[in-house]
Amino acid sequence: MDYQTPNNTILRGTGLPILERSMIVNQKRRNLRKSFTWGTINFGLLSLLLFDLSQTCPLYLSYYHYLEYILILILTINILYYLYKIIKSSLVRSEPIAITLEQKKLLGIKDSDPSYRIIETSIKSTTDDSPVTSYSSTPMNLSALSWKSNISQNESMNYSMSSSWNYLKGTPDVNVSKFSNKTSPKSFSKQPSPAKLSFRDTSSLEFIKDENSLQKYLKEHEESQKVDKVTNKTHQSSNLLSSFWSHPVSKTAKDMSSFLKKCQYQLSTPSPTRTATSSPSSKVEDKTSSPAQVTALEVWTRINVDSVALTQWNENLRKWISQTILERLVEEFDRINDSLEKHGLTDIKIGRVGLDRLRKTAQMVPIAQFIPSLATLIPFLEVTTNQEYLEKRIRELARGGCMSEFKWNGGSSYNGKDWDDSLPTDCAVVMHLLASYLDTQLMPLPNMPDTKPFSGHHYIKATDKMPPLAPNSLFIQQVSEKPPHYRVVVGEKVYEMVKGYNNLFHSILFFIYHVNKMEHGMLGRVNLGRAGVNILWVIDQ
Repeated sequence: MDYQTPNNTILRGTGLPILERSMIVNQKRRNLRKSFTWGTINFGLLSLLLFDLSQTCPLYLSYYHYLEYILILILTINILYYLYKIIKSSLVRSEPIAITLEQKKLLGIKDSDPSYRIIETSIKSTTDDSPVTSYSSTPMNLSALSWKSNISQNESMNYSMSSSWNYLKGTPDVNVSKFSNKTSPKSFSKQPSPAKLSFRDTSSLEFIKDENSLQKYLKEHEESQKVDKVTNKTHQSSNLLSSFWSHPVSKTAKDMSSFLKKCQYQLSTPSPTRTATSSPSSKVEDKTSSPAQVTALEVWTRINVDSVALTQWNENLRKWISQTILERLVEEFDRINDSLEKHGLTDIKIGRVGLDRLRKTAQMVPIAQFIPSLATLIPFLEVTTNQEYLEKRIRELARGGCMSEFKWNGGSSYNGKDWDDSLPTDCAVVMHLLASYLDTQLMPLPNMPDTKPFSGHHYIKATDKMPPLAPNSLFIQQVSEKPPHYRVVVGEKVYEMVKGYNNLFHSILFFIYHVNKMEHGMLGRVNLGRAGVNILWVIDQ
């Protein structure tokens, strides 16, 4: 028996067995219901005709009576035919179809259906000794997956990295996995949530149960493809600026998270082409005079990067920082606090005690053995002594996936009061977190093992002395703390960045660009591309 669909023919014994057999069972049931319905109608008409003939005189016949006899004969044949189909369908008993609970739900099968039987599926569990690595489709999830990179001295030029801290970005709600005592002392564990493996629903139909449902689904799919084509054309041409504040995994208003819809976003400062005419009051004091300075007007024009591409790079960097550092820090805060409480240290929590007490706690033998990630996390918290504000601000910046709460020259309210100069700016917090993260990913130089690989070589704070410039110099320099201002030094030239809101992000982007150009993506002995930290994707053309 063959079954026709709009696109192809499904033959018995071919294709997907469970789906095919389910379609055959449904078709048989429809045929049985149809036979029973029409058999009942024919039987009713036959009863009426027989009753009419029984009330007439048998000796008197007319053309009307002959017509009734013909109809009775036809109805009798129909009843016998439908009765034969009903008996045939009832006598032929096929073996119940074995399905799982997931298949039962997808096919919409009732519990009382005798044509199916539920089987228990055994899922092979992975042991702690065999690591499970999962990847998401977003580029930032292929970044280095641990605070401490495990790179062998004898590895090839790929510098591939291994880790047990896998990051999966699906929705802003991320399930925090339980702390595992068997994890590496220098890594965090993260297990993917089953909800993240689901695909985006492309139709309002729960399942396709007949030809009408299939036609409806195909129609919706064709309309969706037409809309996507129009959207892609507009997006590729001039929509990069308007998509700046969109959710990391969405390009339409339908897919945008509810949190981002409620946010009122801040306007950025003028583009680099207009920063040359900034007022004298907004100028940042230059603490180091260099004859080879390049102004913000020339920085991006020299490398042929227009404002549209720069805006897209800016968006990509904000996503990467939010999803690779901020959100994972928040998860680790919760995980460590829960572990400390389980070990009886209820009065010690990140954001509730000072740095000195956290350091002493991390040095305790039981904590160093069972919560080794606490010692690794402490350098991220050294940007300020006010741990309560810092922990609160990191949580706020991590919301939404694109740092929508970011304020370059300020922060959030604290203890019911507005932000003041005693608290660090968001630029200082983000730059410190980025530097601390790269310190955990890069490898120290062999001749300077005690110097932090990024903070000690590629980041100069405003309070540090400017090192002598050399042809191989490459670092980000903090010119002033309040207002925050950064610039990039490449070789013996100092590149000034646009002042204001995007100064930090442009400085990081310019630094990454020259690492990719001058060092072929290598910062020290670690690749910033897919084989390592995976931050180079933010400047893809």
